[in-house]
Amino acid sequence: MLAHRPRFPNVMPDVDAFLGCWNAPAAPRRPVRLLRSTAGNINTVGLPGIHEADDVDPGHPQWRAAIEDGVWPLVDALTTGAWRLVTYDSCEGHAYRSGSLAPGRRRVGVLPRSPEEFTRAAAALCRGVRAAAPDVPAPVRITLGTCDLTCGRSGRHHPVLDLGLQPAPGTGEDAYVAALGTATEALTAALLAQRPAADRPCGCAGGGGRQ
Repeated sequence: MLAHRPRFPNVMPDVDAFLGCWNAPAAPRRPVRLLRSTAGNINTVGLPGIHEADDVDPGHPQWRAAIEDGVWPLVDALTTGAWRLVTYDSCEGHAYRSGSLAPGRRRVGVLPRSPEEFTRAAAALCRGVRAAAPDVPAPVRITLGTCDLTCGRSGRHHPVLDLGLQPAPGTGEDAYVAALGTATEALTAALLAQRPAADRPCGCAGGGGRQ
């Protein structure tokens, strides 16, 4: 089974409205506030660390501008082509000079539209992770797990999938950062070779995957 890795905080103001935008690409979108911090974070305040960021979708004129460059290949792969999944969160990873901030890690969060899509996406992501593993540099470890996204309006918990690139145990920050680009390329290529499909399990024991 996939590992359950809770994230705090993991809240979206209105999940249903967000999904509605993804499913209505021609609907009007309001402009969002995008500011970049000195460490590369894109959020509404332009500060390092975890801060509020406006939710956007591929139909939004500012979609590309809202996604940090380092994680864009993964986001683009998962939201286009055979995948066409909803991503609710992404981060390219950030090294902070302040000792009060833990380093950010490269990640993409996927919000399945239904239990069936969750199952198909989880299996396809697991296959992609397994296929990429031999080509990922040793300083980087791919993680795939589940957690809950809470809707601020309704209080409902939505099961989501989180794909991440973490430092391998014992790896220093410099080695991790140096290998991150190659790891991202390997994972992106492996994902592009996969597709979510009901008749394609991931192949792991128990029907899920743990990395």
